[in-house]
Amino acid sequence: MALFIFFLLIFGAMAARLVVLQTVESPAYAKLAEAQRERSIAFPARRGAILDRAARPLALSVDYQTVFADPGTITNAPKEALKLARVLQMPGKTVRRSLKGTWSGDRFNYVARQVAPKQANAIRKMNLAGIGMQPEPKRVYPSGRLASQLLGFVNVDGSVLTGLELQYNNLLQGAPGHMTLEQDPAGNSLPQASSSYYAPTPGRSIFLTLDKGLQYFTQQTLKDAVRTYHAQSGTAIVMRPKTGEILALANAPDFNPNNYARFSPAQERNIGLTDVYEPGSAFKIITAAAALQAGAVTPHTTFTVPYQKQVADRIIHDAEVHGTEKMSVKQIIENSSNVGTVEIGLKLGARRLNRAIHDFGFGQRTGLDFPGESPGIVLPLSQWSGSTIANVPIGQGVAVTPLQLTSAYATLANRGVWVEPRLLYGTMGSNGKMVPAPSGARHRVVSAKTANQMADILTSVVRGGTGVEARIPGYDVAGKTGTAQKPINGVYTNHYMATFAGFAPAKDPAVVVLVVLNDPNPIWGGSTAAPTFKTITDFALRHLGVAPTGNAHKAARAIEAAQAQPGHV
Repeated sequence: MALFIFFLLIFGAMAARLVVLQTVESPAYAKLAEAQRERSIAFPARRGAILDRAARPLALSVDYQTVFADPGTITNAPKEALKLARVLQMPGKTVRRSLKGTWSGDRFNYVARQVAPKQANAIRKMNLAGIGMQPEPKRVYPSGRLASQLLGFVNVDGSVLTGLELQYNNLLQGAPGHMTLEQDPAGNSLPQASSSYYAPTPGRSIFLTLDKGLQYFTQQTLKDAVRTYHAQSGTAIVMRPKTGEILALANAPDFNPNNYARFSPAQERNIGLTDVYEPGSAFKIITAAAALQAGAVTPHTTFTVPYQKQVADRIIHDAEVHGTEKMSVKQIIENSSNVGTVEIGLKLGARRLNRAIHDFGFGQRTGLDFPGESPGIVLPLSQWSGSTIANVPIGQGVAVTPLQLTSAYATLANRGVWVEPRLLYGTMGSNGKMVPAPSGARHRVVSAKTANQMADILTSVVRGGTGVEARIPGYDVAGKTGTAQKPINGVYTNHYMATFAGFAPAKDPAVVVLVVLNDPNPIWGGSTAAPTFKTITDFALRHLGVAPTGNAHKAARAIEAAQAQPGHV
């Protein structure tokens, strides 16, 4: 009886445990069994291409091969490691470590990622035991350094870190696919077992507003200028004023996204959008345009302009010593008089000047939504001191990005209407054709009359003022120089930022161009940034097929007419 009761209890406990296993704990064990026999293989999606406005490639994804090892099936690790190391040009110890595995039972180890097709074919022909390959898309940038800080890059793991690659990642990345199959503990597929396959969905390609040819020329010209004038760095931007389309945006120094690990984060930063600087005299157009728009002055309003003037606790002086003169508004901007511009600012008043600064887009991001874009630094009106009205009109005490300043000049070129800058031209539709991107926001800042008056003033700056080095034969050019001391830790130093910004043709602008050089030698914007502006703008006008203006245009038409005459050789 005791033995019977003992076995009854044992079998009762077993029955109870069986009930628990088959009811309460059944789902958990089912999942565990599924995890042991099921294997999921991921298939990365092909990333969409980045193209310029004419569909020329700037970033592409191509199929490379990932080489992996199954240490459990490798018969001669030292010999295979030696062969692989020669082809992959890797240290033998590193390859041997991958082939041996990191722990007993290790069945998968990367040997090399994103191996070029030529090397992959050589490894495939070796037919090495325990060595396999699987395709893996690699991001390549066929033009190397071209627009590198705009594009950003994708690292070897497919992570997106910077630039337009990051900004439009949701469009470009697509959706990865995967295959699920059942296998035994040895890794062999189970016959008649269920399996599923979901193909990856490729990402969508995007078209940029960039012109690849113009981008290349701008980038090379800027690089030459930085070297020629011994500058620390530089930025150049080319924009269509009517649409806000950025045709070129270059920074120097730059980097090669195909070998991003060799470059510092500073070289990868797009300083044209992320960094700010005090623009100096290039900012005087805001003061003049606001005063004209408010009716505080006309182009011919005159001021008494001494060499220097004290405002509160600050003494403002002009770049060159001169006696007290009578200067019109046009002459003040033409000669870039600091004291004269302060007089215009005093007559305009702080409140109206502050409003104009914000209307022109300073102190806020442009709407481009580029990762890391800076809003700039504009002091709130409530924090203006007695001397602020003497600093801000001449471009001190305010920090801007090169793109913000370009947009301000584009506003005057566009008859007083500010247009949101654009880099996205369109996306690839399901039918393989481009779907245009929506146009950006716009708002009127000054009247067309004021914009035309400013264009006339800025044309005189280039014809006979501080911007004569920006003159382009055959075209009327409007623009303004800027030479600003760099503040370091709140103290102005003997280091300078040189700027020239302008547009052409002056009466019907096709392009706005900005050049900024960081600490060039000589320091003057008119001597360094202006000739660089001239080279880029001259090429841009001819590249875009913009007809010459004025007498040059008439001469060109006369030559065409003569060539069309019968018997002309």
